[in-house]
Amino acid sequence: MRRQFVLRFILVACICLAGALADATQSQAQGRRVPPGRKAPAPAATPTPPKPLPEPSPEASAEPPIELDAQDVDTLRITTDLVTVPVIATTREGNYIPDLRQEEFSVSENGVKQEVAFFATVSAPFHVVLMLDTSGSTREKIGLIREAAIAFVDQLQKGDRVKVISFDDEVRDLNEFTSDRSLLRNSINKTMPGKGTKLYDAFEVALSSFKKIKGRKAIVLFSDGVDYFSDRASFDGTLRWLDEEAVIVYPIRYETREATARLMREQMEEQQGPVLPTIGVIHAPAPGTTAPTFPSDDPDTVPTSGQRGSKTGPFGLPPASEILRRRRESERERDRDRDRDSGRYPERFPSPDRGPGPGSTDPNPRRSSRRSEDEELNRELDRIFLTADSYLTELASKSGGHLLRADTLGSLPAAFAKIAAELRTQYAIGYYPIDKKRDGTYRKIKVTSTRKNISVRARPGYRAPSGG
Repeated sequence: MRRQFVLRFILVACICLAGALADATQSQAQGRRVPPGRKAPAPAATPTPPKPLPEPSPEASAEPPIELDAQDVDTLRITTDLVTVPVIATTREGNYIPDLRQEEFSVSENGVKQEVAFFATVSAPFHVVLMLDTSGSTREKIGLIREAAIAFVDQLQKGDRVKVISFDDEVRDLNEFTSDRSLLRNSINKTMPGKGTKLYDAFEVALSSFKKIKGRKAIVLFSDGVDYFSDRASFDGTLRWLDEEAVIVYPIRYETREATARLMREQMEEQQGPVLPTIGVIHAPAPGTTAPTFPSDDPDTVPTSGQRGSKTGPFGLPPASEILRRRRESERERDRDRDRDSGRYPERFPSPDRGPGPGSTDPNPRRSSRRSEDEELNRELDRIFLTADSYLTELASKSGGHLLRADTLGSLPAAFAKIAAELRTQYAIGYYPIDKKRDGTYRKIKVTSTRKNISVRARPGYRAPSGG
């Protein structure tokens, strides 16, 4: 009996334990019952397994990317501290080298080696501003200029984007950056010859168009380099701005010096000698401007060069009388400053040297006077065109570009073709300077390559940001 009782007790206990386990399992699945007056605990949230992170690619690990894509150029993240350097690599014989790798370049700033953080290959797209001087000197050759410019655009790579700017006494921004060749041809064909030459103003517009552009950038400038009537920008101001931009500049200079002198002499002959302009206010050049500027009394009405007292002469320059007046006024100012510094008091109204004075034995004083005027004009034209040549040379050297000369417009297509070929084989290297000071100083850059027997050309330096 006792044994049966023990067996029954064990059986009942097993049944009760099985029921308890079943209730526990049901409570976990449906929630436990809570006695009245007690708050049920919140069910535990089932954790969601995290999504696996993609493995970083070699392109994504660089900052910014090594390869530039045509669609990514405008949105590429480059901080303002990144210094970008356009680079051209050639063999000793002058052949371009298109297959250099990032690790084959080395860059230093003020003699301190920098780490290359950005590298654009020759396949990366370009943004190019094509600047066409359409002053009076192009009047008879505008058709050839258009043809050469269109041929240049057609030689660029498919993804390259171009903006066309023409300038004379006005600056005309003819289109936004585009790779549409048909639109570019239409813009170029709209160019028409004008009169004055606002070269500095036009170059400032070209530089400002790159503000939001990242990647490879270039300006191709066709001009004789002479500036007249710019009223916003200056010689020195545009060059200083160029120091702060990673824009490579290719000036194509055409010769107008001899033709200008010849036409001005003819103008003087037609006027029966130099015309003395009425006394007026002499406007000082804009601050920093090296080349002289000649204001127009009425910018909306420009008389022909043969009219008496006109402000525009051949090729958009002022007439000979205006140039001579400006030269004499500058000489008088210089003489007055020198006399003031020495304590002398010159005559109140000094007169210019007009040739032989009273008692001269010259049988034809008027001819001698004209000869003197002619020599004086030639000296001033020499100064003007030396300034023009200096400006174009500085644009090329400061940016790492190359100055080409098209002394005749017939050689213009070849000059454009050479620039297009170089743009197709240009690299861009970027680095974050070790020297973080924003002190506005000019810093020298040197780019070299580990590949043997090659020549590397790059911008010689840049100007650090100021403040901040």
